[in-house]
Amino acid sequence: MNEIVLSDALTEEMITHVVAHAPEEACGLVGGRAGRAIRLYPVENVLHSPVAYEMEPRQQVQAMLDMEAAGEELLAIYHSHPHGPAWPSPTDRRQAYYPDTAYIIISLADPEQPAVRAFMLQDGLATEIAVGRGS
Repeated sequence: MNEIVLSDALTEEMITHVVAHAPEEACGLVGGRAGRAIRLYPVENVLHSPVAYEMEPRQQVQAMLDMEAAGEELLAIYHSHPHGPAWPSPTDRRQAYYPDTAYIIISLADPEQPAVRAFMLQDGLATEIAVGRGS
């Protein structure tokens, strides 16, 4: 995947979700088709930590079942960095269990201008991909 397309509405929904959970990291899944995001699936961070996240297992499985029922694929996994950059941490790279899925990181380091970036994380390496805007 070279690009993930997010509508302005989904981008705002994602930012609203992570801001509401700051200073903890917030997380969730993005369902879509052919690189185009369709729906967000917020999932509780059971660690309730400002520096790490772990998705609540039942919510994560339910989100994946809901995606499948809607004919969507797991397009991306998103989480926030409340105080850090929108760049994958060593932990993010180590725990990237879905190598064919994009990872979106939202930095709230500048609360007036949250940064949204996407990456492919494979074999411990991070490759940035474009975040396109769609309607």
